[in-house]
Amino acid sequence: MKTMKTITYLLFSLFVFIAAGVQAQEEGEEAKEKPKPERKAFESAVLIDNQSDVVNSSKTLEWNIQHRFATVDNGAKDLYGMFGASNIRLGFSFTPIDRLAIGFGASKIGNQGGTNPFVDFSAKYKIFEQTRGNEMPINLTAFGNIVFDTRDKTNFAETAHRISYFGELIASRRISKKFSVQGTAMISHFNAVDTLFSNDIFGIGLGARYKVTSQGSLLFEWTEPLTQHDVNNPINGKLQKNAGPYRNIAIAWEIATSAHAFQVTFGIYRDLLQQYNLSYNDNSTAQDLFNANDNKDYKFAYAIGFNMTRLWGF
Repeated sequence: MKTMKTITYLLFSLFVFIAAGVQAQEEGEEAKEKPKPERKAFESAVLIDNQSDVVNSSKTLEWNIQHRFATVDNGAKDLYGMFGASNIRLGFSFTPIDRLAIGFGASKIGNQGGTNPFVDFSAKYKIFEQTRGNEMPINLTAFGNIVFDTRDKTNFAETAHRISYFGELIASRRISKKFSVQGTAMISHFNAVDTLFSNDIFGIGLGARYKVTSQGSLLFEWTEPLTQHDVNNPINGKLQKNAGPYRNIAIAWEIATSAHAFQVTFGIYRDLLQQYNLSYNDNSTAQDLFNANDNKDYKFAYAIGFNMTRLWGF
């Protein structure tokens, strides 16, 4: 009887050992088969004036401060824009689950007048994620927001006229340890616009990052509107107002750690909500730059600014 108990115990132990080994092997094979995601293409969720592909890991809170001074064309009169009219945005976003971030913010937009903030709510979702083995060669990320203009109701015929929207698809790739690139397709929509202005503006963008040091990177951004406002159409004769919208070309120096990113920016866009930049940028500096030799009145109307990001994990 004792011998039977011993044999039973040994057989049971052997069975448990074999089952555990098989399970460990299967888990190992699954882990081996599952492609590993590539490291982040960019360090911050903001790439100068536009969004990057970055969606932080789950349970991460992001605090973002963006600031733009006035343009530098007044020279020392306003210390190259430092003492001129400035715009600022304070924002937060949280990643409740992997690949999804939701956020909100409040902005001051100088060209709209007044001191009431523009309140925005946003969502960003990473549809595809680049893998180290190149099983998925790119990241594909969707971003969208809704903005409420909180100025006095006398500025609007209807409540819905306060609202504007922005959406974009971001395709990016981390090409090497030092170099990353992204391309975007975007659209802005305003529920109400002035006569001969377009409610919808389409655009495309290009962004890049080159890592120069362990913490420092050079950033580049180009945004090109594909739609023009009807007020600029020669068919309207003297109504032409040179309203654009015009492209943005920007560069920045970024210093980043695991929890911080700080960018010193130099670009044309001064608003801090993408639909306002894409639809209402009337600074033609980037267009005129290529024809500067033929334009005696050319002004180098770029603006200095900064973006700062802080992350907390929960």
